Amino acid sequence: MESESPSSFPTPSNADLSTHDSEESQGEPFNPKGQTAIYAISYSPNGKLIATGTQDKSIRIWDSQSGRMLLDLIGHTDTIRALSFSHNGTQLASGSADHTIRIWNTSSGDTLGESWEAHSDYATSVAYSPDDKVIATAGLDGVVRIWDVATRVKIVEITDHPAAVRCVRFSPDGSHLASGCDDHNVRIYDRRTGALVLGPLEGHTDLLGAIAYCPDGTRIASCSDDCTIRIWDSISGNMVLGPLEGHADWVAWIEYSPDGKELLSGSHDTTMRLWDSFTGRLIAGPLRRHHGAVCGLSYSPDGAHFVSGAEDGTIRVWDACTREVVLPVLAEADIHNYEVTGTGPFGGHTNYVTAVAYFPDGKHAASASYDKSIRKWDVRTGTLVTEHLRCHYNEIYSLSISFDGKRLASGAYSSIKVRDCVEWEVILDLSGHSQWVHCVRFSPDAKLLASAGYGGEVFLWDSDTGEKLRSMTGHDSTSAVWAVAFSPDGQKLASCSQDDTLRIWDIHTAEMIAGPFAAQSCCLVFSPDGRAIATGTSDSSLVVLDADTGSVIIGPLKRHASLIHCVAYSPDGSTICTGSDDHTICLWDAKTGDLLLDPLQGHRGPVSSVSFSSDGRRILSGSSDNTLKLWSSASGELVNLSDSDLREEEANSFLDLPATMVPGAIPTDQTLPGDITDLLDLPATSFSRAGNQTAQRRTESSTGPGRLAAFWSRLRSGYQRNVSSVPEQPSTVHRPPSHSYLPSIFRRRPPPASETELTERRQGNRITFTRVAYGSMASGRFVAIAREGPPHRPQRVTVIPPEEYAALDAQGAEESNDPAAAAQSSDPAASTGPSGAQEVPSGSRTDTVQNTPSVPASTSTSDSDSDMMAYHGCCACCLVPRGARR
Repeated sequence: MESESPSSFPTPSNADLSTHDSEESQGEPFNPKGQTAIYAISYSPNGKLIATGTQDKSIRIWDSQSGRMLLDLIGHTDTIRALSFSHNGTQLASGSADHTIRIWNTSSGDTLGESWEAHSDYATSVAYSPDDKVIATAGLDGVVRIWDVATRVKIVEITDHPAAVRCVRFSPDGSHLASGCDDHNVRIYDRRTGALVLGPLEGHTDLLGAIAYCPDGTRIASCSDDCTIRIWDSISGNMVLGPLEGHADWVAWIEYSPDGKELLSGSHDTTMRLWDSFTGRLIAGPLRRHHGAVCGLSYSPDGAHFVSGAEDGTIRVWDACTREVVLPVLAEADIHNYEVTGTGPFGGHTNYVTAVAYFPDGKHAASASYDKSIRKWDVRTGTLVTEHLRCHYNEIYSLSISFDGKRLASGAYSSIKVRDCVEWEVILDLSGHSQWVHCVRFSPDAKLLASAGYGGEVFLWDSDTGEKLRSMTGHDSTSAVWAVAFSPDGQKLASCSQDDTLRIWDIHTAEMIAGPFAAQSCCLVFSPDGRAIATGTSDSSLVVLDADTGSVIIGPLKRHASLIHCVAYSPDGSTICTGSDDHTICLWDAKTGDLLLDPLQGHRGPVSSVSFSSDGRRILSGSSDNTLKLWSSASGELVNLSDSDLREEEANSFLDLPATMVPGAIPTDQTLPGDITDLLDLPATSFSRAGNQTAQRRTESSTGPGRLAAFWSRLRSGYQRNVSSVPEQPSTVHRPPSHSYLPSIFRRRPPPASETELTERRQGNRITFTRVAYGSMASGRFVAIAREGPPHRPQRVTVIPPEEYAALDAQGAEESNDPAAAAQSSDPAASTGPSGAQEVPSGSRTDTVQNTPSVPASTSTSDSDSDMMAYHGCCACCLVPRGARR
């Protein structure tokens, strides 16, 4: 028996729920992990229900107060694109990509009559008239139709649109019907005759996303893929406000508040904005509580709340006054996560990050996103090197970088573009795919480009000319091919498809040479030796197959809780990395299948892509939470680029720059000693964290000179030379943006006189510096020290604050009294620095470092402040008085 709400609108009864409710109705509000992208959302006329239409073909009805699912309406066979409640609340009309319209009983969840095919293409919009007697529908076929609700008879057909129609709305009095068309224009028709009354209203420069009448019917608002909103007079057709600008991507939906004073907009930039509908002033926003495009908005009838639905599958109920989410209740950490998406390391993408890939140099990476941008990053710092917006007209699904790092390919809807990675100009624009391009991959020699998409399409292209060379046919023509991968020798191409098969092709003949193998694969990759193929499946398993026979070598391995989106081998082939819809990343032993670490947790959305650095030490991941994250492959921990890890990576990069000499006593034309030149060429490749308790105790316990050094360091911190006064490195030297550096000091302590002394030097913090670099950046100043190491071993790099280094330097000067140091200090070819260390002579290097300018020598010889700036401001030791440095 049907239960009535206090305001006489029906709500689902317990009896009704018994046939349509599911176990998803329990748990947290709106079950955010229980559904896919939301493309339509609406409050019921009494405000008690919220209806959503999703990509997974379902219509769900929720209790607006608790977020509990009441009904799950199944019947459509494709994505739900449109919803409309009748004004009496008893019915719900839906339009789908399956071309059909259905009308549902909102109390029982049953369909009222049969569905009918209203259009020859996607049904994009549906709207009840104010009297609920007719509904209007629109489709990608460019036709608008008005139907009798009771009989399903077509009353009016409007065919004069030159392109697809995205949205239709009745005027509040029901006399007119407005439409938004892909020709960028708004039109207004007579509801009864279908005659054009007003329009086209011209102004937008791209496809229209949605239109909305204000409650009194005098104005109509429109939003567009041109990222703007315009408001028109519905009588004269004049634009009265606009363009309203602020969104960074397509504006997908707009909605007037019930009192007509405010206009709410949602965008593919994942944000919402609230505008004054009379002045166009931005009242609030951007409001960030989604990680996907905001595709649907609806106000409650009393205007106290509004609801938003997004492509990330989330639903948010907002307080219209405070503009805060009231359902579901978000933790502070969740709120912070939404707010900081665009800031900090790797911050900037405004929608799903769909693909990430390292450049061959191991220092840079690229990412692609649904926000249609491609960005290049310095992975040592997380800073943005360059960004290219609107690289494609539609969302970017995939990217690939050539082996030499000179070209980058990206795939979107029916489009592939190849760019050079210097000027970032498009050098190839390839067309041939009918729909979405899910994957692009360069061959190992970069001569070929493979692509995969809908319709079973697998193509091979000449990456120099753009000519389509071959098509691999065999996958089901109604299914998408999710991924392709070249074998390491470039002779084979593997593909996996929605048809649940994996196939291997000969790239020269386009013939299938192995398969089809039954596999529910979503992603795949060859092992570095080419003998195996690792694949992630839709049933959340990792499977490793023999590349020749297709027989299972390892697996299925189950640890993920949802489908696996991406898979990658480490460069040495020892580890397999997988990323999943369950928001986690797993690392597996490639030989045994053992899980090496607990699943890596940090993303708040499905992990769409993973990529190993060239040395295998780091893993870069991209996610539908709009973020990139950098992980240590050894520990599984996130690399903290905002603090010490950033300083270490920066210091390593800086110490590897060509040497810049400091002044000394040797004439500029004299060749440097061989041991010094050898030293300067040593790489700085490994790290030893500074700031340990022993170092702190030793620093604190240093005697008079050490304490004096620390005092002077703090007192004279303002005396550091300005970065702009230091000669620039050669233009070929890369300097990460937003960071600045001063030249290095290269110093060498005399060789140990015995094994005992060598052992003693390796203990604790006695001064055994080989190179010292001072740098400044956003997180503060640092000193990088490349320490002397055992023969044939990498140096250790320590990163410490300048104050600690000043005290440590003075301490080393006090402790260094060995004869070798004294002999070194008496050498007329060298100046004596702390610890009896030899200061590297000035002058242009003639052997290993070329075209590297030296730092101009200071002419001061007094004990004044400038005399204290010995070493010419290059590091914190410059602040130590000469007397404290022997």
